Amino acid sequence: MGHILLKRSARQKKMSVTAKEAKAVIVSVLTCVFLFAGVCLSDTFTNRQTSETLHGYATVRPSSPQASQTEGVQTNVRTQEKGNLKLNLNEWEVSRDRAGRADKVMIIPVEGPILYEIETDAFEEAIKAAADLGPLLILVEIDTPGGRVDLAQRMCAAIIKTANCDVSAFVKGGQYGGAISAGAAVALACNKIYMANNTVIGAATLVTDSKDKTQSRGKDRERSYTEVVNEKLSSVWRAYLASLAQQNNRPGLLARAMVDSSIEVIEVNEASKRLFIEPMNKKPDQQIVRNWNKAGSLVTLTAKEAVECTIADGLVNSRQELLRQLEAGDANVVTDNKIASAKREMSIVNRRVEEIRKSLDLKIKQLQYAKTAPKALGILSGARSDFETLKGLAQKYPDLHIDVAAVEDELNSVNAAYESVITETKRHK
Repeated sequence: MGHILLKRSARQKKMSVTAKEAKAVIVSVLTCVFLFAGVCLSDTFTNRQTSETLHGYATVRPSSPQASQTEGVQTNVRTQEKGNLKLNLNEWEVSRDRAGRADKVMIIPVEGPILYEIETDAFEEAIKAAADLGPLLILVEIDTPGGRVDLAQRMCAAIIKTANCDVSAFVKGGQYGGAISAGAAVALACNKIYMANNTVIGAATLVTDSKDKTQSRGKDRERSYTEVVNEKLSSVWRAYLASLAQQNNRPGLLARAMVDSSIEVIEVNEASKRLFIEPMNKKPDQQIVRNWNKAGSLVTLTAKEAVECTIADGLVNSRQELLRQLEAGDANVVTDNKIASAKREMSIVNRRVEEIRKSLDLKIKQLQYAKTAPKALGILSGARSDFETLKGLAQKYPDLHIDVAAVEDELNSVNAAYESVITETKRHK
């Protein structure tokens, strides 16, 4: 019981992921981007054969765009005229409008570091539940310094899959000043991005675990391998951010330059069309309009710059101003509290774990001075209770990154010590 083996992951402290986890998540979500880009389940449904018109919204999307075109695939649609229906969207012309939607706007806050699975679970649940209520739009309000890439990409996937409702990002500013790092990816996943004047977006470098530098030849090989793995993951991450940008007609190269400081971006005009390219790709007849960044620095855009380069869609001073622009100024605004509740729950759990640690440390000291068997048994009984509570928390909350097997070993040691004291007590009677 001398040491409590609570293994907190380094990625929780460094906001990083292992190479295997990052590659798996990035590739799967990258596939999702291409799969759902451009898919939009709309709000007015007109039957191609009968010309029957229904107003409403889809609540459950098909499993893929291809599936929606397959005969017999049914999609749940809530209509004003006939209530809940299952429609084969292949038989209907659909168009996006507000004719069948609820006069409400759902707010989903993304505030603070993206660190915990419990908060990401809450985000996924919140955005799906919000979309199925048929609001005018979902507004993801962002103020984050970033965090774990794997969790941010789960959030992106949830946004992309929400094809039955418009999802806009409002980079609102606050403690962290914008959508930084992984937060930039969350913003880019949204259909539209609006930014408060004092905010920024960008600096989205992928952070992965790395080894300390050493002069050892073997360690040098290990470090070199890590650098190669990290570069491969960064390459995928760059492509992922570019795809997020391009699916909503944003400059993919600028998104790539948020990840890779070696990329230099210039803007040129060609036949009255704005192009964002690397200097090496400039043609002799193209005039440079602007240098957006130089090699050696990650792209981080102010709100004004983000609008100028079309990464963002508009500048606003407040949520209310934004809602007025989106013709939803009089709508009922509903803030989803699932993420905030998850954050509070995790804070309480972390405090409880710290209390248990302190309690166990105290019991270790008390055992050294326990001069009677009843006293020792009382201390060991309390320690057993602490370890059982700790084990339960570890099993329920993966975000704690506690080694359950190690806690079980400590619990077994305490039980063995307890039985030993009882045995010795009986022997001396």
